[in-house]
Amino acid sequence: MAALQQFGAHHRSRYDIPLIALTGSCGKTMSKDLAAAVLSTRYVVVKTPGNLNNAIGCPLSLLCIDDNTDVAVIELGANHVGEIAALCKLARPTESAITMVAPAHLEGFGTVEQVAEAKAEIVDALPGDGVFYVNADDPRCVRIAERHAGPQVSYGKQGDVVLECCEPVGGGEMRLTVQPVGDLRLPLVCRAHATNVLLAAAIGLNHGVEEFESPLRDALAVSPRFRVLRIGPFEVIDDTYNANPASTAAALQTLGERSGGPRIAVLGEMLELGDAAKVLHEQVGMLAGGVGVTHLFARGPHAAVMSAAARAAGVQQAECIEDHGEIAEAIRALERPGAVVLVKGSRGMAMEHVIEALRRYYP
Repeated sequence: MAALQQFGAHHRSRYDIPLIALTGSCGKTMSKDLAAAVLSTRYVVVKTPGNLNNAIGCPLSLLCIDDNTDVAVIELGANHVGEIAALCKLARPTESAITMVAPAHLEGFGTVEQVAEAKAEIVDALPGDGVFYVNADDPRCVRIAERHAGPQVSYGKQGDVVLECCEPVGGGEMRLTVQPVGDLRLPLVCRAHATNVLLAAAIGLNHGVEEFESPLRDALAVSPRFRVLRIGPFEVIDDTYNANPASTAAALQTLGERSGGPRIAVLGEMLELGDAAKVLHEQVGMLAGGVGVTHLFARGPHAAVMSAAARAAGVQQAECIEDHGEIAEAIRALERPGAVVLVKGSRGMAMEHVIEALRRYYP
């Protein structure tokens, strides 16, 4: 691995191009893909394939840069302090962003404060004239930005790039009014993902991009995140890509906004939360009741904790079911007009198997 990293770092050093490095507790892969799509309307872009954001994926991504490349968008992940700093030594970012700071990988970090300190390494790695894109809606990101004396571009409910409106318009789409871009109609289901759009817009604007809606639509259409499926009588929100408390809360909020039938949450364990796992799963169960989830099926070591909290918070039915096929059977028993199912969990829980099992009932 050391040889690969040295090779990747040396290869990167040969190209004097902008390199935008992205990290964060949620949304970094989507933000990377959206930013690359927007930039591609004007430049030849290299981006991290998928979510290959670790000590192997980063140098492999850097090796994709060639003489035709105008700009690179590289995703950096970490589960312990010092990892992002090490990756930045390879990538040498000229611009960077932290999508958000939230409880994730606490098994390695210990506390959210340590998560913030680890993410801040992507700011510390910038040159003096490097640009930092600031999520103005995240107080931790705003505090981290104080470490950088160079140029900054802010985005959020206030700042340089502002979300003035975000409302559903039907057909699995939302209308966003983003200043100074204008109105965008995009295939978005989860309001929280509007922040990823804002970051992509901020990056694009900073690089002179003028076309936004078309590349954003195209990128969102093929995103593996938050896909809305029709399986028999059920509308299924497939968010099985991964999970942590912040992304699960956003997904539950989206489910709670649905009306007309049962709102069914199928939640796998949120992994790598360390000593905070019990209380964080309990909070997710409570949130499920608070947003109006009617049925919850939980899977994993903290399923009982989550289910008990959900029942206490008003969820009509909350059960622990470990087998993917049995979860699909439980969903099928709730066949009603307007039923909506959210399926989510950490990658290691393989929650996509629930969707596969449900499909077998409705070929």
